Amino acid sequence: MKAFSIFLILVGILLFLSLFGFVNMTFGFLMGILFAILFGVEGVRELYSKNLVGIGSLLFSVFIFVRTFNLFEFSSAPASQIFVAFIASYLVGIGLQMLFKRSVRVKFWEK
Repeated sequence: MKAFSIFLILVGILLFLSLFGFVNMTFGFLMGILFAILFGVEGVRELYSKNLVGIGSLLFSVFIFVRTFNLFEFSSAPASQIFVAFIASYLVGIGLQMLFKRSVRVKFWEK
């Protein structure tokens, strides 16, 4: 929890520096990096627990990194394309889980 607190402080400082023109960074860029890291960590956690659905999370994380850093001209992609990439990446993960395992464990709500 302390690492996340430090991360939030650093993001806040970077945003203030960008407001004053010291750093060329936008809020969307920071959110893209944050969500890519979150999906990547979740994918690794799911793969560590031998759940292949985590591959979908890793695929989506890579898509967000590519879009955030504009590696293949994806920065002008509409929000609907992001949603389609999200659905497609998880369909790949669920398909792999069904192909190689007997049960698919997709948690929508945890009690």
